[in-house]
Amino acid sequence: MAFLGIFVAALSGAVIWYWRFKMMREAGNEIIDSVERMRGAYRRGKRRKQAEAAPLASIADPAIAAVAFFFCLAKEKPMYLDAAKDVIRNRMKGIIRPGDMDEVLVFGEWASKNVNSPEDPIRRFRDLWLKALDMQERRQLIDIAEDVAAAGGERTKEQEHALQTLRRTLMN
Repeated sequence: MAFLGIFVAALSGAVIWYWRFKMMREAGNEIIDSVERMRGAYRRGKRRKQAEAAPLASIADPAIAAVAFFFCLAKEKPMYLDAAKDVIRNRMKGIIRPGDMDEVLVFGEWASKNVNSPEDPIRRFRDLWLKALDMQERRQLIDIAEDVAAAGGERTKEQEHALQTLRRTLMN
Protein backbone atom coordinates (compact mmCIF):
# COMPACT_ATOMS: atom_id res chain seq x y z
CA MET A 1 0.00 0.00 0.00
CA ALA A 2 2.84 2.37 0.77
CA PHE A 3 4.15 1.65 -2.70
CA LEU A 4 0.82 2.71 -4.23
CA GLY A 5 0.83 5.96 -2.23
CA ILE A 6 4.39 6.78 -3.39
CA PHE A 7 3.41 5.94 -6.97
CA VAL A 8 0.31 8.23 -6.87
CA ALA A 9 2.32 11.06 -5.28
CA ALA A 10 5.06 10.74 -7.94
CA LEU A 11 2.50 10.59 -10.72
CA SER A 12 0.62 13.65 -9.47
CA GLY A 13 3.93 15.49 -9.02
CA ALA A 14 4.87 14.63 -12.61
CA VAL A 15 1.47 15.85 -13.85
CA ILE A 16 1.84 19.11 -11.93
CA TRP A 17 5.36 19.70 -13.29
CA TYR A 18 4.20 18.77 -16.80
CA TRP A 19 1.36 21.34 -16.49
CA ARG A 20 3.79 24.02 -15.21
CA PHE A 21 6.22 23.43 -18.10
CA LYS A 22 3.33 23.50 -20.53
CA MET A 23 2.16 26.87 -19.12
CA MET A 24 5.72 28.25 -19.32
CA ARG A 25 5.99 27.10 -22.94
CA GLU A 26 2.65 28.78 -23.78
CA ALA A 27 3.76 31.99 -22.06
CA GLY A 28 7.01 31.89 -24.06
CA ASN A 29 5.05 31.33 -27.28
CA GLU A 30 2.82 34.30 -26.47
CA ILE A 31 5.87 36.49 -25.90
CA ILE A 32 7.39 35.35 -29.18
CA ASP A 33 4.08 35.99 -30.97
CA SER A 34 3.90 39.48 -29.50
CA VAL A 35 7.43 40.25 -30.63
CA GLU A 36 6.67 38.92 -34.12
CA ARG A 37 3.50 41.05 -34.33
CA MET A 38 5.44 44.16 -33.32
CA ARG A 39 8.13 43.33 -35.86
CA GLY A 40 5.48 42.81 -38.55
CA ALA A 41 3.79 46.11 -37.68
CA TYR A 42 7.15 47.88 -37.95
CA ARG A 43 7.82 46.31 -41.36
CA ARG A 44 4.31 47.15 -42.60
CA GLY A 45 4.76 50.75 -41.49
CA LYS A 46 8.09 50.92 -43.27
CA ARG A 47 6.59 49.48 -46.47
CA ARG A 48 3.60 51.81 -46.20
CA LYS A 49 5.96 54.78 -46.18
CA GLN A 50 7.71 53.41 -49.24
CA ALA A 51 4.37 52.87 -50.97
CA GLU A 52 3.33 56.44 -50.22
CA ALA A 53 6.40 57.66 -52.08
CA ALA A 54 5.81 55.18 -54.88
CA PRO A 55 3.12 57.09 -56.83
CA LEU A 56 5.79 59.19 -58.52
CA ALA A 57 7.84 56.08 -59.24
CA SER A 58 4.89 54.44 -60.98
CA ILE A 59 4.40 57.24 -63.51
CA ALA A 60 5.61 56.33 -67.00
CA ASP A 61 3.67 58.84 -69.12
CA PRO A 62 5.41 62.22 -69.60
CA ALA A 63 2.07 64.10 -69.60
CA ILE A 64 1.00 62.58 -66.28
CA ALA A 65 4.48 63.26 -64.92
CA ALA A 66 4.11 66.88 -66.00
CA VAL A 67 0.72 67.19 -64.25
CA ALA A 68 2.19 65.75 -61.04
CA PHE A 69 5.07 68.24 -61.28
CA PHE A 70 2.66 71.12 -61.88
CA PHE A 71 0.76 70.21 -58.72
CA CYS A 72 4.03 70.07 -56.77
CA LEU A 73 4.78 73.53 -58.08
CA ALA A 74 1.28 74.79 -57.25
CA LYS A 75 1.50 73.44 -53.68
CA GLU A 76 4.04 76.15 -52.92
CA LYS A 77 1.11 78.61 -52.90
CA PRO A 78 -1.68 76.54 -51.31
CA MET A 79 -4.21 79.37 -51.24
CA TYR A 80 -4.09 79.56 -55.05
CA LEU A 81 -4.26 75.81 -55.68
CA ASP A 82 -7.68 76.05 -57.35
CA ALA A 83 -6.46 78.77 -59.71
CA ALA A 84 -3.41 76.65 -60.54
CA LYS A 85 -5.65 73.63 -61.13
CA ASP A 86 -7.65 75.67 -63.67
CA VAL A 87 -4.43 76.70 -65.40
CA ILE A 88 -3.28 73.07 -65.54
CA ARG A 89 -6.65 71.92 -66.90
CA ASN A 90 -6.73 74.63 -69.60
CA ARG A 91 -3.13 74.24 -70.71
CA MET A 92 -3.21 70.42 -70.80
CA LYS A 93 -6.44 70.27 -72.89
CA GLY A 94 -4.74 69.45 -76.17
CA ILE A 95 -2.25 67.07 -74.57
CA ILE A 96 -4.47 64.85 -72.41
CA ARG A 97 -7.65 63.30 -73.78
CA PRO A 98 -10.76 65.08 -72.44
CA GLY A 99 -12.18 61.84 -71.00
CA ASP A 100 -9.02 61.26 -68.98
CA MET A 101 -8.52 64.83 -67.79
CA ASP A 102 -10.32 64.56 -64.44
CA GLU A 103 -8.65 61.25 -63.62
CA VAL A 104 -5.19 62.59 -64.49
CA LEU A 105 -5.75 65.73 -62.42
CA VAL A 106 -6.91 63.75 -59.40
CA PHE A 107 -3.98 61.34 -59.72
CA GLY A 108 -1.49 64.19 -60.19
CA GLU A 109 -2.79 65.98 -57.12
CA TRP A 110 -2.68 62.77 -55.07
CA ALA A 111 0.80 61.82 -56.29
CA SER A 112 2.14 65.26 -55.38
CA LYS A 113 0.72 65.18 -51.88
CA ASN A 114 3.79 63.62 -50.23
CA VAL A 115 6.43 65.46 -52.26
CA ASN A 116 8.50 67.85 -50.16
CA SER A 117 10.06 69.97 -52.88
CA PRO A 118 9.02 70.73 -56.46
CA GLU A 119 12.54 69.80 -57.49
CA ASP A 120 12.04 66.14 -56.53
CA PRO A 121 9.80 65.38 -59.54
CA ILE A 122 12.25 67.18 -61.83
CA ARG A 123 15.01 64.79 -60.76
CA ARG A 124 12.69 61.79 -60.96
CA PHE A 125 11.20 62.60 -64.38
CA ARG A 126 14.24 64.15 -66.04
CA ASP A 127 15.17 61.05 -68.05
CA LEU A 128 11.54 60.37 -69.00
CA TRP A 129 11.08 63.91 -70.30
CA LEU A 130 14.42 63.97 -72.12
CA LYS A 131 13.65 60.70 -73.92
CA ALA A 132 9.98 61.29 -74.71
CA LEU A 133 9.79 65.03 -75.46
CA ASP A 134 11.30 66.96 -78.33
CA MET A 135 12.67 70.47 -77.84
CA GLN A 136 9.35 72.19 -78.66
CA GLU A 137 7.45 69.98 -76.18
CA ARG A 138 10.06 70.68 -73.51
CA ARG A 139 9.62 74.41 -74.10
CA GLN A 140 5.85 73.94 -73.80
CA LEU A 141 6.35 72.09 -70.49
CA ILE A 142 8.42 74.99 -69.17
CA ASP A 143 5.80 77.54 -70.35
CA ILE A 144 2.98 75.68 -68.60
CA ALA A 145 5.08 75.41 -65.43
CA GLU A 146 5.67 79.17 -65.55
CA ASP A 147 1.93 79.79 -65.93
CA VAL A 148 1.17 77.49 -62.98
CA ALA A 149 3.75 79.27 -60.84
CA ALA A 150 2.27 82.64 -61.83
CA ALA A 151 -1.27 81.61 -60.82
CA GLY A 152 -2.43 83.84 -57.99
CA GLY A 153 0.34 86.42 -58.27
CA GLU A 154 4.07 86.52 -57.78
CA ARG A 155 6.11 83.35 -57.77
CA THR A 156 7.64 82.18 -54.54
CA LYS A 157 11.38 81.67 -54.18
CA GLU A 158 10.89 77.91 -54.20
CA GLN A 159 8.87 78.08 -57.41
CA GLU A 160 11.46 80.30 -59.08
CA HIS A 161 14.25 77.96 -58.04
CA ALA A 162 12.31 74.92 -59.33
CA LEU A 163 11.68 76.67 -62.66
CA GLN A 164 15.38 77.45 -63.02
CA THR A 165 16.20 73.82 -62.30
CA LEU A 166 13.61 72.71 -64.86
CA ARG A 167 15.04 75.04 -67.53
CA ARG A 168 18.60 73.86 -66.84
CA THR A 169 17.53 70.21 -66.88
CA LEU A 170 15.47 70.27 -70.07
CA MET A 171 17.30 72.82 -72.18
CA ASN A 172 20.89 71.65 -71.70
